[in-house]
Amino acid sequence: MKAIYFIFIFSLFSCQEKIKFNMPEYDDVMMTSNSYNLPFNVNFTQETLPKGLKRFEQKQNNELLNILEYDHQGNLIFKYYRQFVSEIWNGKFLTIIERNFYNNKNQLTKTIVLNSNTGSSENEYDYDSEGNLILVKTRGLPAYGNNNNPWRYIENLITINDFDADKNVIKVDKNINYNSLIYKYDFNKKQVTTYFKNQEPDQNFYIVYNFNSLNQLISKTAFDGNSVNYSNSYFIEYNGNKKLTKEYDDEKNTTQTTNEFKENLFTIIETINTEFHFKQKRKYFGKTLISDDSFTENNNEKTLEKYDLDEYNIPTKMTHETNGKIDSEASFLNKYEFFKN
Repeated sequence: MKAIYFIFIFSLFSCQEKIKFNMPEYDDVMMTSNSYNLPFNVNFTQETLPKGLKRFEQKQNNELLNILEYDHQGNLIFKYYRQFVSEIWNGKFLTIIERNFYNNKNQLTKTIVLNSNTGSSENEYDYDSEGNLILVKTRGLPAYGNNNNPWRYIENLITINDFDADKNVIKVDKNINYNSLIYKYDFNKKQVTTYFKNQEPDQNFYIVYNFNSLNQLISKTAFDGNSVNYSNSYFIEYNGNKKLTKEYDDEKNTTQTTNEFKENLFTIIETINTEFHFKQKRKYFGKTLISDDSFTENNNEKTLEKYDLDEYNIPTKMTHETNGKIDSEASFLNKYEFFKN
């Protein structure tokens, strides 16, 4: 009886109750669907997606800027984005295209990205029984060129069929060389550790995410060996519906504080940056910027971006002011295609 009792107690303490952690989205700089900071980048969230939307297109001066395509479950399956670089750059625009695949649980299982200046990348995702991401396998194919938009041709891949048949999509999908990003969960400590499996012997870089009792993320701490890499870390405090994020340099000086809160379906993000001496107040509908009020201390410059919106709160016009004077405007043509019942 004593042995059975001991085993029973031991199993209670060793057992971890699994939950789905409220992790931030997988951070891939190649993906435009999870970015807040690219100019004129349209993204919907599950809360802001128009019901039954199949395809969205946005043009400026007859130039395609955004295409988003969804399946019947509201999953983003195709994302096309173009960003103006300069009049003298090859093609003038950078193009980034993203293709997503899902399983029958609507979990993202694979992403392929084409970037007209840098090449292609592919991510494959695995999950545990609770839906936590446990593994990302990444591979890539570089576009060789001296920052001159060598894959400019991809600006013509405007449909899923175009994308899936592309030669570089097929090449990266067949690439057998990949890195494995591991997610290790400690449910008792409310902690997630991520690290690359294939690190060099002299490397020991990993990231630890910590959560509070409400399953809110309170820190992302990057480590290089036993040392904290503050420039790749952030720390979060909560006060009611407000989230305050603090960032530091490697000397532990505060470089940026960000205050984020909701107003109905809109998100307000207020930023104070002490490294580059600017203040910024941005308003988003989902992940789409609809207002930007900034002030830079070094040159005493105040800039304001104001947007006119359509019925789905997506910009149709942007007016840019510097110190109260209008210095540029841009108009957008939005086209929506919906599934038929």
